[in-house]
Amino acid sequence: MYAFMPGFGEIRAEPPHGVDPQLVFFFDSGNLERSGESVKRIASRATIINVDHHHSNSRFGDVNIIEPDASAVGQMVMEMLDHFGYPITTTMAVNLYVALLTDTGGFRHENTTPRALEDAARLAHLGADPGKIATMVYKMRPETTLKLSGLALATMRVELDGKLAWAKVTRRMLREANAVMAESEGIIDTLNSIAGLELAILFKEVSDSLTKMSVRSRGPVDAAALCASFGGGGHVRAAGAEIERPMDEAVKMVLTAAKEAILAAPSES
Repeated sequence: MYAFMPGFGEIRAEPPHGVDPQLVFFFDSGNLERSGESVKRIASRATIINVDHHHSNSRFGDVNIIEPDASAVGQMVMEMLDHFGYPITTTMAVNLYVALLTDTGGFRHENTTPRALEDAARLAHLGADPGKIATMVYKMRPETTLKLSGLALATMRVELDGKLAWAKVTRRMLREANAVMAESEGIIDTLNSIAGLELAILFKEVSDSLTKMSVRSRGPVDAAALCASFGGGGHVRAAGAEIERPMDEAVKMVLTAAKEAILAAPSES
């Protein structure tokens, strides 16, 4: 989906053979565990600069630059570029705008602050095309993505008088839709659009013993706190976790905790 971004084709999962990086920047990663095994090996030998806006960040870097009030790490990068006197090129503006657009849910989430809109306007002046970028991000989904969304939403359950909604993405669904797990990204936002909802959860079956979950909160429950109890983290309104349990076990565990959190939370009347 993001292949249109300048420089996307240069991204590599590992450094070139024979290269031993001495300085590694981590962006938008709440903890080292979420970054993959190859990155962990690199990080064990390098100086780590950790740049993030998740308040639940584990501060795993040698240098930690954490700004929970930032709408996106892209904003923090803009400030760093300005601070060190680097001009923001059109190529950079496009990528930074994508970061800001996606982390605010297309400027619909609660983290859409005046500063976020001002930064977006500045990036547009610097060459980012808001209409083109929005089209590429939100209106160029492959058919397989829609098929997967339909299969997942068919599993949707709504409980606690409409306060809790959840659904699943299984490996069987991926095969049936001929999709990959990355295509499940927008399903949680569809769940989160239900009127009167307080908590939305999407479970993703990665393997026989690993389940991922995405959580969105529109009520008093702290999504990051809920995910933290399962080793994850994120923001108050959006968080995630990886659970080393089969899908059915993970679903039971998380739903029990989610229902307890909803029932224990103060009313927002």
